[in-house]
Amino acid sequence: MASHPQQPPEQAQAPNSAPNLVSQLLRRRQFFEQENSQVKYLDDTSISSDSTVYLRLCEDMEYVVNGVCTKIMIEECKDLKLTVNEKIITSIIEIWKSDGINIKLNSQVQTVQIDQCKNINLEYDKPSKFHSIVWTNTSHLSMKIYEDGQEKHSLNAGDEILVDSSDDKLYPSQYIVRLIDNQLVTEDLVRAEKGFPTTQREWDEWKAKIEINSERSSNIEKILKDLAKGNANDDING
Repeated sequence: MASHPQQPPEQAQAPNSAPNLVSQLLRRRQFFEQENSQVKYLDDTSISSDSTVYLRLCEDMEYVVNGVCTKIMIEECKDLKLTVNEKIITSIIEIWKSDGINIKLNSQVQTVQIDQCKNINLEYDKPSKFHSIVWTNTSHLSMKIYEDGQEKHSLNAGDEILVDSSDDKLYPSQYIVRLIDNQLVTEDLVRAEKGFPTTQREWDEWKAKIEINSERSSNIEKILKDLAKGNANDDING
């Protein structure tokens, strides 16, 4: 295994703070670098549950994850096969600057993030294991979701919705794939208030709901004022 840059020392943090605990876990990384032409089984003897599995600059490799880990990261790898059979604590896999990555997910993963990649293939053994894929600047992305051993959902994305203008290269569009009403749907991600990521559909729905609630509040306020005015008039007339 190749050497890797020394990580910065952890700063003192409140020990019982959940965000701080997650942050500490994410800083603990087990590197598998510049490996090639092997099959490796990663279990509790080779990886720890409180560390991130980091695959970097690997080629023609197959990894089978049979142990719990915090997160999985894949950077600048080529022709790599990954099978995940155990829990990922953060439920996140990140892939970037890689080509020819095949991933089989037999454990639930909430988000697979893909950036600057080519030829990414994802397989989920059950619909319940899939939640979302977030990707940008990627070509030839395919995914399949199985149920009882049969293909239930499939999607091919990437090239057909990439744009080559200079603006889009500087600020590439980001997409999210999810199951909505039992259909795989790809939507653009936008930044809402305070930079919160959402889709235009959800952002419009949220704004419409806020407007309706605002109108209801205004109507209730008007009714209360009218009631108060009516009671005041009754007191005067009485």
